[in-house]
Amino acid sequence: MEPIKLEGQNLLSQINKMAAEIGIENPTNVTVVKLEDTDDPNKKTLELIQGSWENKAPWFVVDQHDKVFVLSSIESILQLIKSLNEAKYENFNLKLEKAILENLPVDFNDVWVVAMNEIQKRLAESKNKNVLDIDIKKLVRDIKKNHPNLFLNLKQFPFPPTEQQ
Repeated sequence: MEPIKLEGQNLLSQINKMAAEIGIENPTNVTVVKLEDTDDPNKKTLELIQGSWENKAPWFVVDQHDKVFVLSSIESILQLIKSLNEAKYENFNLKLEKAILENLPVDFNDVWVVAMNEIQKRLAESKNKNVLDIDIKKLVRDIKKNHPNLFLNLKQFPFPPTEQQ
């Protein structure tokens, strides 16, 4: 992925704006360092432009071409990955919930239990162990086909005929 290139005098204000957008508290105190070349091609220097060397928030590093990089601790990156994974599973559960409800379950919890058992069964049989790769709508259709008693069948309900005008 190509780093973001920021142009012009407003470099610090643009970095501060980006820091605010990613949720850094007090973005005007974010650490910004300038990466500079040295005579030795294996060494570079960092010049503090804004903030503090002790700042725990991600640092913004500006190279010689005004491209901006973000430097972060491994703990922050692992927490970010954990949050993203939790969001993916929450999204999966919401999609499953929606797919179940769209099929008019008699008892939502019963269908949910059958769906979880079917997901575990499919994962055990599959080479791909990623639960997020399961086609949720197909899963619920299969459950409805194999367990029709878990869903309402609107064709079984006598509806009054509509009047033609």
